[in-house]
Amino acid sequence: MTSRIPLQCGIKHSTTMIEYIKRLFSESFLFYRQSGLIKSLKANETPILLQISKYVIFGISVTLVHASVVYGFGYTINPAIGETIPKEIKLSRTIWNNIYAFLISNSLAFWLNSKFLFKTGRHKKINELALFFLISGISFSLGLFAIDRIFTIIESNKAVEHIANISFIACSASVNFLCRKFLIFSN
Repeated sequence: MTSRIPLQCGIKHSTTMIEYIKRLFSESFLFYRQSGLIKSLKANETPILLQISKYVIFGISVTLVHASVVYGFGYTINPAIGETIPKEIKLSRTIWNNIYAFLISNSLAFWLNSKFLFKTGRHKKINELALFFLISGISFSLGLFAIDRIFTIIESNKAVEHIANISFIACSASVNFLCRKFLIFSN
């Protein structure tokens, strides 16, 4: 009777999961040791933990490009930052600045993903590009919806654009990895 207690408490499953995670780390570390940093970054087919690490690094890079465009436009070409700008105008300009940034950052994301992260070839290149932008466009739309919701929820005009931009990034990034990995590029 006591031998069943660990199974009922989930200890066996936890141990199995820990062993699985250890194996993933071992595979990734072995690949890295054998290939080195540059080859590990350039290889499309890497163990999943290395692939996720590269996705995070590239995602941060693309996010920085996106934010640079949004805030560059927001401070200069299409002002959307500051309490002196009426909230309605700020909302519209924040959305447009994110649209411009999307086109630039998503092009960079496609190049990085197809060159260094995922194996291409599941579809023709033009179809991969179209699917990539379609999936990104869906997650982008969710991000734009989040911007609108944040502007609606927060009554203050102080820093609302910054909170909206952070929510945009969180919504958009949450969908992209799995869709790109399993729908656009080869497994």
